[in-house]
Amino acid sequence: MASATIECDVCNEKFDSGNHKPLCLTCGHTFCFSCITNLLKLSGTKNCPKCRRQFSQKIDQMLVNYALIPSENTARPHPPSSLSQAPCLHQEKALDYLCVDCLELVCFTCTEGTHKNHTIELIDGLLHENESVLNSWTKIRTTMRDKFGRVNSLVSVSDDILSLIDEMKTEFQGWKNLLLAQKMSTAQDLQAWDVSASSVIENKRHECKEMLCRLKLKPPENMEIPEIRARLSAALKKCDSLQTYELPTYEPGVPWTVTSRAEGERAVASLSINIKPSRLVVVSTHTRPIPGLEDLLYRLCYHHAGDISLLPLDFFWRLAGQADGGIGAIIDKFSDRLDTMYGHPSQVGAYLDKRCPAGMQSEATIEGPCSIGVRFDGDLFGRSFLLPRIIDDACCVRGMARNISSNLRKHGYSVTRWHFPDLCDEDLNWMIGILHQFRDSRLSLVLPRNGLSATGTRRLFEELPQIREVYHDPGAAHLTSAGSAPDLTFIELSTNNIIQWM
Repeated sequence: MASATIECDVCNEKFDSGNHKPLCLTCGHTFCFSCITNLLKLSGTKNCPKCRRQFSQKIDQMLVNYALIPSENTARPHPPSSLSQAPCLHQEKALDYLCVDCLELVCFTCTEGTHKNHTIELIDGLLHENESVLNSWTKIRTTMRDKFGRVNSLVSVSDDILSLIDEMKTEFQGWKNLLLAQKMSTAQDLQAWDVSASSVIENKRHECKEMLCRLKLKPPENMEIPEIRARLSAALKKCDSLQTYELPTYEPGVPWTVTSRAEGERAVASLSINIKPSRLVVVSTHTRPIPGLEDLLYRLCYHHAGDISLLPLDFFWRLAGQADGGIGAIIDKFSDRLDTMYGHPSQVGAYLDKRCPAGMQSEATIEGPCSIGVRFDGDLFGRSFLLPRIIDDACCVRGMARNISSNLRKHGYSVTRWHFPDLCDEDLNWMIGILHQFRDSRLSLVLPRNGLSATGTRRLFEELPQIREVYHDPGAAHLTSAGSAPDLTFIELSTNNIIQWM
């Protein structure tokens, strides 16, 4: 056998059954235990040294390539790569101790380092039941009992899901058979209609009338759709409950803020076991967009009976002419569950129509929602929209007609914060022209993806001394250094600061 087949390609040491035992990555390439251990110590993603493919296996999950171990070292009846047999990943020493606080096997060096202030038991000491290790024995047993309870619950839930799938499969097959019959009947009607149209015969008159009646008749099999939707929702709820044993839950009775998909899954897991927040806020920004926002909102709404405060700022601040990314569908589907609204004037108007009873849409009633944001990307005042007199957030998209501010002023609206995404020096005349109409009020600006130069920033503050607050992305030193007025405040666009708007 060539030496290349029995040596590690990284350290060139021969494979054996100890520190250089050959471990196989998911990509199929093999390296020794020692080299993989060193690789796992590095921060960031882990990649195969040969093909650079990413892997996420733990060392105790990797298969041992026994074919590469010389014959004199292969007399082992089972793989030696279990966690208890592997040396410490940090120190490469034997795992002879248990950290009772972390319930983690550790080596002697780790007991004096990372786990220095924790309760440590020698493994051999745990083998003899006595008073000195009674507390540790109790904690281990309690943890095992809790794990057994969680796993047992997961088995029960899995059984429920399997039964539900079997029931749904039968029901879906029945529904499909009805649809196939409907399809065949409609195809026959279509064929018969074509014949009737080409040769109008008196005895066909009755048949044509029958076909026309069937055309408008609502098929009874379509009435199954609500029941199917309910079944799917029940299955989804069951699947969500599987995660409650793996994900940490939120505290009950306090505000929850969801800014990522992971936090969303945590919120769903908490809600599915009846842990409720005092308020649920979902924030998606241009720096931290939440993927699959529509699906996440559906699941949150399914488990949460109260309103949700949604701030879809990544859509609110999108570039001119850019697709809405599905926010229109989200507004249509969930507006009755949202106590905030960020969208076009027509979307905000429709939302307020839905939230306020007919005939009661006065200035008082439309100030009920927590926060209203209106995105202006055209001269939209040719149409009549119901908007609150105080608009919390007005987003002015580059290229929008400058007369938007005069129209707002004319109709008696005021604005708390003005948003100008992607602002550049060449946009200053346009921006100043808009804000000029409101120069007698305190101006608060939000500048996501700000592209102003130091010169442009100085001009902005010189021509609009009424500016009192500027919200900006992190790292905008040229922006903060240009404003020197004592009552001018610069605030980073962090999640905590954004939530203060509501």
